[in-house]
Amino acid sequence: MFPGGKEMENADMEFITEPERKKLLWSLRSDFAWAGKKIPENVEIEGKEYRLRDMVRELGEKEFPEPEEAAEIRAILPKLEARAKANEELLETEELTKAEASELYEEAVGLLRAVMELKDKLGGKGGEASAEEFKRMLTAQKVADEKRWQQFIKSIK
Repeated sequence: MFPGGKEMENADMEFITEPERKKLLWSLRSDFAWAGKKIPENVEIEGKEYRLRDMVRELGEKEFPEPEEAAEIRAILPKLEARAKANEELLETEELTKAEASELYEEAVGLLRAVMELKDKLGGKGGEASAEEFKRMLTAQKVADEKRWQQFIKSIK
């Protein structure tokens, strides 16, 4: 978010100005702030470490998430959103160096991207909606198979 080079070296000591703060907050609050941002490799929430980037990647590779895995992800989503919101509040209220502000911003948008990706995987083509549709189709197929089996049994009696 901040230019590199000599200015970045000073970012460790220089405090963020009010216009810079407003720019970061405006960007963070925009609808697609997370687009193109990196998902954090790891995130620690409530004393538990989550391999967030791996979680998103592994879920994307599966056609249907396991019910336990989907439940775990549903449980972590509010925690990720709360962490991003906490970072936003820190950006808004605390006196921060440019480096600290940049770090908080990048983590917040990365967490928001992870939330969007995980929600998409659960509710999209490879998630809950597809899993529910698959279960309905499987149940209908089992019913049809049972009817054919019963007809076959009747025909040989």
